[in-house]
Amino acid sequence: MQFRPRGIRLALGVIFVLGALGCNLTDTFLAQAKPTPTRTRTVKPTFTPIPPPTATQPPPPTAPPTATRVPPTATRRPPTRPPNTLPPPPAPPPAPPPAPSFAYGTANLKCDHAGNQYIKGRVYNSSSPSAEGVADLTVAMGDSTGTNPWVTVKSEWDGFYTFTLSTPGQPANAGTYHIWLIEGGRRVSDIGGPIRMNPVGPDAAGTCWAGSVDFYRR
Repeated sequence: MQFRPRGIRLALGVIFVLGALGCNLTDTFLAQAKPTPTRTRTVKPTFTPIPPPTATQPPPPTAPPTATRVPPTATRRPPTRPPNTLPPPPAPPPAPPPAPSFAYGTANLKCDHAGNQYIKGRVYNSSSPSAEGVADLTVAMGDSTGTNPWVTVKSEWDGFYTFTLSTPGQPANAGTYHIWLIEGGRRVSDIGGPIRMNPVGPDAAGTCWAGSVDFYRR
């Protein structure tokens, strides 16, 4: 009775060892018996030819837009002067001439035909019609400057003076003459003239043989 359990245990041990060996052999066999992988054929890619590019016609040129001229708008400028502005004042009257700077003025300047050539006149003490003559004043005859006397005479007691240019029957001394007064060595009157003596006859227009220049005290 004692050998039976021991035999059973021994049998079970053998069976266990054999089972373990069998499992190992089975795994080895299965590992060796793995199928050889089959070679897969790689399919070459197919190249599809690309068609040549199609020539694209450029679009027709577009005409530039026509510029539309806009007429300018007339702008009315404001008046430069306000409408209610008063007109400018009138210009002042011209200034009066300066006062004479000489004590004597001239009057009664004229020239006529006569039998001989002369220039004569009178010096008055005022412009009154009833004025008296001034005696002993120097009367000069010369050019228009009043500074270059050709000849001088003295006024007489009644204020008259005379320059004789030619006697009767003698040729006329044609020329232009001026007369003025001198007192104290300086001119004290306006210049009388011009008196243009000429040798034309008594009936010719503008004949001048007898000149006259008067002076009056201002």
